[in-house]
Formats: sequence, C-alpha cells, structure tokens
Amino acid sequence: MKYERRFDNITPYFSFHELFARMIFAAALGHFLFLLPLLALTAVAPAQADEISPYIGHRFGGNFTDNTTSTDFKVGDSNSFGLVLDFDLEPDKQIEVLLSRQNTYLSTGEPLFTPNPLFDLSVDYYHIGGIYILPQGNRIRPFLTGTFGLTRMSPKRAGYSTENRFSISLGTGAKIFFSKNLGARVDVRGIYTALDSSTEVFCSGGCTIKLSSSGFVQTDISAAIILRF
Repeated sequence: MKYERRFDNITPYFSFHELFARMIFAAALGHFLFLLPLLALTAVAPAQADEISPYIGHRFGGNFTDNTTSTDFKVGDSNSFGLVLDFDLEPDKQIEVLLSRQNTYLSTGEPLFTPNPLFDLSVDYYHIGGIYILPQGNRIRPFLTGTFGLTRMSPKRAGYSTENRFSISLGTGAKIFFSKNLGARVDVRGIYTALDSSTEVFCSGGCTIKLSSSGFVQTDISAAIILRF
C-alpha cells in the first residue's frame, strides 16, 4: 500500500514574515557553512604538505519518528563517496576537511521488513576539524579524527524543502603509505546530526514530518587512496 499523507488543512505555525525570515536565515547559514572549509583551506595554504584522499564507502543508520502519527522513518543504507583534505600543522596533527555525499531514500517500515520508500534523498556533509595521528611506524599510521559542520538533506521530489542542520563526527582509522607520496586509508566515522524535537522537516505547504527526535546518527565505513604532496 502506498504511503501518502495530505496536509491541506494544516494551519501554518509561523506568520508569513517570520517564515520568510527563517528561510533567508537557513539559506545564508547553509551557504556560510559550505564556504567554511574553503576559508579554512585559504588559512592553512602555507602548510608544508597536504593530502588529498578521494574515497568510497557505505553509510547506514539514520532513524527518526513523527510525533503526530508515531510513524518511524529511516534513511536507507547505501554507498557514499567524497573527498578528504588534510593539511599539516605538526608531525602528528592535521586540519581535516570532509566533503561527502550519500544518494539514498527516505522510507517507512521496519528495517527487517520491506520498507515503503517515500522519496529519493541525498545526504551531504560539509565538515572541518582535525586529525591526531597516534605514535606508530612510518608506513602504518592509526589516527583519531573529529569534525563539525553542516548536514544538507535534499529530497529529490518537487516541492519538498532542503534541510540544513548542524552536525558533528568522531572517527578512527589508519593510513598506510606505500611510498612518500602514495598511500591508502580506512575510516570508521560516526556522524550525529542535531534536530530540534519541536521542528518540522521537508515542508511543502504542509510539513511531511513533525519530529520527536533530538537528532539521528549515521555510520560511514570507507576506504580511500591518499595522494600526498
């Protein structure tokens, strides 16, 4: 049975002017956080060396509940891809910029049973933070990393709004160098996206989901090639 909800009779909670102001603020915040990693790159450009690591991975998790209907929603598990940029500060410390995307879908239903897809969804992370390399040999370098920034959730369905939310991540992994300029890295990263429990998301005249969650967590497992300059 196809999942469908109508919102023709919902009374808007905000006045038009307040809603317009919030939309302008959200758009400005999204653009600022998107530019933040670029500003950081400019600031650390004189660093002695950097690493560029294109990666592919698999991302899973991301559940929340509609507090009006008690319907459970799930972000589908799927592949992820992106780019990690590391800039040297000290021999064991680097500034890290994470740019990542997951093309997925939002569905209802329990994960163990057949889900009911509602619409396709892209989940992007634009993060900046740091990485600490643990003492180890020259070729194998385990590390801890932490970043913060923007989660951008974009429904691939006409009329539904894009959501920009604050998020943080913590992760661990290892870099393995085959030569001075070439290596690989593996990461396991947990990403928490903050959601106000009184907010509504994916609005289009009415709002698709009224949340009863303070946020959701995704886990990203990835592998990358390191190009060091």
